[in-house]
Amino acid sequence: MKKTHIISLLSLLALFAVITIIKMRSTGEDSSLNASGKTSAEKERIVKFWEIYREATALRIDGKVEEAAAAYRQALGLDDKHEDALYYLGSLCLELGEFETAEKNWKRLIEVNPHSARAHARLGDLYICLEKEEYFNLAAAEAEFKRAQEINKEESGLPLRLGEVALMAGDLAEAKYYFDTVLGIHPKSAEAHFLTGYLAWQQGESRGASLLFAKAVEHARVAPKPAHGVMGEGDTQTGRVLRAVNALRCQNPFQIFFAGLAELQEAQFTPEMQARYANLREALAQIQVRIKA
Repeated sequence: MKKTHIISLLSLLALFAVITIIKMRSTGEDSSLNASGKTSAEKERIVKFWEIYREATALRIDGKVEEAAAAYRQALGLDDKHEDALYYLGSLCLELGEFETAEKNWKRLIEVNPHSARAHARLGDLYICLEKEEYFNLAAAEAEFKRAQEINKEESGLPLRLGEVALMAGDLAEAKYYFDTVLGIHPKSAEAHFLTGYLAWQQGESRGASLLFAKAVEHARVAPKPAHGVMGEGDTQTGRVLRAVNALRCQNPFQIFFAGLAELQEAQFTPEMQARYANLREALAQIQVRIKA
């Protein structure tokens, strides 16, 4: 082989090696990018999101409702699919009286995760809120609570809500079915005992009503004290899942009748039962007039 041919061949081989190395480096860089799936700008956005989200959580836990809501809005501007941010912003907006925004955020959460039982449950709470007439809708509340129950069958609070909806609608048989369901899941439910006692009282079963009322007081005494302030569902620092507590706005309409049960003495049981059940009957009658109007 001529010397010039050898030189040409070596030159081609060297060029091929250089091209191969360049391609490998390029592929390696691409692989590195694909492995992380994120550009530096994307990583910066994620870091910023978590910084703002943690700040929003701290503000929420401190009960700083307006500041927390503003921070969650800012966080959602960076990640509009974050489930906890959507959930908590909805709860905070409800506390601020921003019903439409609360509903919008919980519906958005359901779009992101159709299996979010907590979002359906909060919409149900919104639709039995007596404070805002245009949102009060028992049929919609029932549908949301039922969907939440389909997703989370172990949650005793959901059949309790469904029983309350049935009671508000005047369907006593269905209400009893749900309260019995609650007691099957959670035999120490003070609320379910109280409301089952009301049903017995309505039917003239004084002795049965008295026994159930006494059970309600007994279980209320050992029940954990509710949290105060605007917490929403869950403490993201520990991963615990808690019911949302809105102490000031759209409180469960039955809550007033449960209040103070734990402090009652035995001598007060009969007069207190009569007074509370009579007041509950009057409140339900007003709700049913409202439904028919």
